[in-house]
Amino acid sequence: MKENKSLRAIAIALIMLPILIILVRIHKNGGFTALGGDYKYIINYEFNFQSDALYKITTFLPVNNRRQEIHLHNSGHMSAGSVFLDGPNKLIQWRGSSDDANISCQFEFRGKPVAYLIRGSLTYEPRFSGDLEEYLSATQFIQSDDPRIRELATELSGQKTRLVEIIQAFYDFVYQIPSSSSSEFTDALMALDRREASCNGKSRLFVSLCRSMGIPARVVGGLILEETAKKTSHSWIEILIEDTWVPFDALNGYFASLPAHYLELYRGDHFLITRNKDLMFDYLYVIKKDRVYDYPVFAVLNIWQLMDDAGIAHDMFKMLLLLPFGAFLVAVFKNVIGFKTYGVFLPVLISLSLLETGLVPGLLLFTIIIAVVVLVNFPLTQWHIQYNAKISLMLIAVVITALLAIQILHTTGWLVASAPLFFPIIILTIISERMARKIEEEGTRNATELYVTTLLVTVLIYFVLSSEFIQHFVLTFPEIILTIAGINLLLGKWIGLRVMEYYRFLNVTSS
Repeated sequence: MKENKSLRAIAIALIMLPILIILVRIHKNGGFTALGGDYKYIINYEFNFQSDALYKITTFLPVNNRRQEIHLHNSGHMSAGSVFLDGPNKLIQWRGSSDDANISCQFEFRGKPVAYLIRGSLTYEPRFSGDLEEYLSATQFIQSDDPRIRELATELSGQKTRLVEIIQAFYDFVYQIPSSSSSEFTDALMALDRREASCNGKSRLFVSLCRSMGIPARVVGGLILEETAKKTSHSWIEILIEDTWVPFDALNGYFASLPAHYLELYRGDHFLITRNKDLMFDYLYVIKKDRVYDYPVFAVLNIWQLMDDAGIAHDMFKMLLLLPFGAFLVAVFKNVIGFKTYGVFLPVLISLSLLETGLVPGLLLFTIIIAVVVLVNFPLTQWHIQYNAKISLMLIAVVITALLAIQILHTTGWLVASAPLFFPIIILTIISERMARKIEEEGTRNATELYVTTLLVTVLIYFVLSSEFIQHFVLTFPEIILTIAGINLLLGKWIGLRVMEYYRFLNVTSS
């Protein structure tokens, strides 16, 4: 009895203490507002110039869209400028006369990463007219009608009939062109002739290849944000795919995706700043980076700050802290509900691997590998191959199957090209070994039933762990794992009937 009381007291202390710490942290950090490892950037335009005549300086201001949130600071210099719209872009212009002047304006930016999956079944259908003429026509610097551009586009597209294959061929060609460190202006033909280009040349060449094949495309310009002061801007492109403008950066290796720290300032092939030619002019973009919502006051362990200071990848901490949370869910499914699974950690690890691959491709890959294990096991058993050699042979079959499956899924567009697949493959090979052992000990039928329940639990856990709120919560308040430990202590003394047993006994009673 004393043991149970002391256990209960320890469990309650583990549950309540972290909750109290979290509440104190929220209160001391100004109350609960939101969760997330988001950054906000404060960007200052600083223009310095000398002129003995009238001056005119025009630049772009960012606008809100689905991947960026902008807050303009209404400073004196901002108010002194004339803000106007030009198509999809917002511009600010200063006019006046001054011998020596400084102009600045400031805004805040918060962005989020985006990634698109281009359907592999989407066929290539060229468009050379209609309301998209602006994004299909050649221009002074995007020479999509030049014979050399057309010839290259035809050669790269070959006999391909799927849109994603053609775009991938154009992207690969532009990506492999050596990057130039020079900020010199480069048009599409210059990039092609020199086989070297900075972001602006690569973007114009990529857009030219697309337009020459009747694929609507446009240049996008902005800044890659980091805490610094710099003059360098950046450009990438967007391609219109099924009524969605999908981003590509063939300089930094982003295919149908962009990271959160890309600030979009304008759409179209423009210059970021225009001014009088006779103006003695200098400029600088001063960028400050601040984290939002990390609740740093009274944080015993600030994971977000640790990631910044140590340069540790976000996914590493996310996986580490989600493990005990996922294991707790498995314990609930097994002890309270009554599901049977391949251990406790494996369903969690498979769920985490699905976060990397995506649910449907990951489950398909998982099922294919399990099927291979079952099929390979049959002849090896008939041949009386010893257990250790059998497992080794199964592992070889799993690796070969996984490589082939990844190739097929990638080719068909089911897997994002940048998906980190090493971790999921390791997890799937572990589960295949467990499956082989289960088949050896209890037969294929029992092993298959266990696979089905494991799969069910895995999918349920996946939907919980894929929640951005939960991911951000455990990263912001890592002390919550002590609460999970306390609940696990109480769960470990569970002596009641499981939910599945109620159902089984109900059938017995009714009969």
